[in-house]
Amino acid sequence: MRPSRGVLPAIGVLLVGALIGANLYYAAQTRNSRVLDGAPGDLLFVSAFTGFTDEWDLYSGQQSAAVVDEQLELRVMSPQTATWSAARHRFRDFDMSVSAVAHAGPIDNAYGVIFHARDAADGACDLPAVILCGIGDLLPIAGAALRQVFEPTENDGYHAFLISSDGYYSLWKSERERTKLLSAWIASPLINQGIGAVNTVRVIARDSSYRFYINGAEAPLCISNDAAATSTFAGGECIDGEMRNFYYADSPVSGMLGVIAQSTATGGGGVVARFDNVLVFSPPRSGNEDVNL
Repeated sequence: MRPSRGVLPAIGVLLVGALIGANLYYAAQTRNSRVLDGAPGDLLFVSAFTGFTDEWDLYSGQQSAAVVDEQLELRVMSPQTATWSAARHRFRDFDMSVSAVAHAGPIDNAYGVIFHARDAADGACDLPAVILCGIGDLLPIAGAALRQVFEPTENDGYHAFLISSDGYYSLWKSERERTKLLSAWIASPLINQGIGAVNTVRVIARDSSYRFYINGAEAPLCISNDAAATSTFAGGECIDGEMRNFYYADSPVSGMLGVIAQSTATGGGGVVARFDNVLVFSPPRSGNEDVNL
């Protein structure tokens, strides 16, 4: 018996409703994925890139991330471009360290760590299910509407602590494709300079506070007095701001941890950075920051 014309639309409505319900559930499960934590000093994550590389985002192209010689290698061929890779785990409080080296390219470069990143996928769809991504590809207007509904707002971006092979460091925030210089480039003798020089970069996050270390020594920041202003450091002084040993975020957030490499306008493309021995601990109690050095 052929179903009546009124039944078919009803079945379609039920199927669409079931699809929406399933995707809402999937989105909730994704956003509430477990944050890795532990007692102070507990080892939460380790990666030496000798195995289990599926935990990291790897991709090819002008900007690429690949495991080479048991190290994670980032290549940035285009000028004034950044590329990054993150481990597929979420952290709130953490004590992360990584061995980093500019393997090739211009000395005018930038490389380091990203933290509390919202999305590590390179060019991947950020909608909560594959079928919704397909709808977004076929119908761009519908895709835009779907992203307004499903896209997470918590930690939409990442922070980056960068060093350069010519001896500078800085702190950045990227949010919704906009970047802000939280602490301007500061020259420092803490950095081992030159292509091929190895540096250990460390970031400690506790609640809303972040501290930064280069080769075991704390790196002070130039934080603007105006939260909306860009940090400026010139002549050895923090202009319209103050030097601090910490950075405070607006509120505690969680996200992924990873590594980043960037080319500059003056240095150009061809930046090749390699990373090894990623260690993530639960942060030590305040005042014991040297525990995991």
